[in-house]
Amino acid sequence: MALTRETVVRNLWASSALFVTAAFIAFVVVRSDSAVRVGWVLYWAGWLPPLAALATCAARRESPGAGGVFALVILVAFGLLFWLNHA
Repeated sequence: MALTRETVVRNLWASSALFVTAAFIAFVVVRSDSAVRVGWVLYWAGWLPPLAALATCAARRESPGAGGVFALVILVAFGLLFWLNHA
């Protein structure tokens, strides 16, 4: 199977779920002060791949589609939940 631009962009959109899951584990399972810091770093790093995919879609004048909306909604929703839990 050839690696196409569409495959790469889809994986960029989906990667936000992996970063959110890793941050959730750091926040909830590990629960140390350093794990909370790592959780925030993982959460903020999770924004980079979807923003790169959004830039790619904008450069090609394409719609991000449902995957893009879903990725950004996950990041915003979990960011709010993480903030409420650690504020």
